[in-house]
Amino acid sequence: MNSVTARTRVLVVDDHQVVRAGLRYVFETLTSLEVCAEAASVAEALRAVEEHRPDLVVLDLALGGANGRELIAPLRACAHPPRVLVMSMHDERIWGRLVIAAGADGFVAKSTDPDTFIKAVSAVLGGARWIDGRAIARESSAAIAPATTADLSPRELEILAGIAEGLCAKDIAAHLGVMPATIDSHKRNIRTKLGIESMAELIVWAQSLQSPDASA
Repeated sequence: MNSVTARTRVLVVDDHQVVRAGLRYVFETLTSLEVCAEAASVAEALRAVEEHRPDLVVLDLALGGANGRELIAPLRACAHPPRVLVMSMHDERIWGRLVIAAGADGFVAKSTDPDTFIKAVSAVLGGARWIDGRAIARESSAAIAPATTADLSPRELEILAGIAEGLCAKDIAAHLGVMPATIDSHKRNIRTKLGIESMAELIVWAQSLQSPDASA
C-alpha cells in the first residue's frame, strides 16, 4: 500500500457492531492505518468527524433505517474533507455510480475479499476512484459505469436500483420521500434514455445488472 501515508486515520461508519469489529481487525493488520473512531449513525459520524478529523471514512449505505448516502455531502463540505469509501450489500454496477455522483471516492461490495478491500482503500487514499473492482482515474468519469447508464441522473440511478431490487413505485416513493406519480414519471424518462419500451423489459434489464454474469 505505497500510496497510504503513515498512521492514516480511519472512521468506520456502520450500524452493525460485528461489521465495525471486522473492519477494525482488517485495519489493525496494517501498521500505516489506525481506526480513530467508530459510528453507528449519521449523527454519530458527524460528531466523530468533527472530533477526530479522519483521513478516510468507510461508510455503510444502510444506517439503521437512514441512508448513509446523506452523509456524503456533509463530509465533502468539511474544512478538511476526508476520502469516502462506501461499502454496501448492493450491487456495484448501479450503486457504485450513484455514490460517486453523490461525491464519494469509491464503492466496494461487502462481499469483497480483504485483499481487494485494501486495494480499494489504497486507491482512494492515493487520489483515484474505486468501483467495480478497479481503480479509475478521476478524470475518467465516463469509465465509472456502463455506457447504457451514463446519461441517467443520480435520482434515476437510485430509482433504477430500486427496480432492480424488485420494489414497486409505492415502495420506492416511500423510501425517497416523493409521490408514486413522480416515480412513474422518472421510470418513463429512464426507459426513454435507455431505449427500453416496456416496464417489464426495464425490470428484466435492471435485474440483469445484478447478475454475476452481467458485463461491466
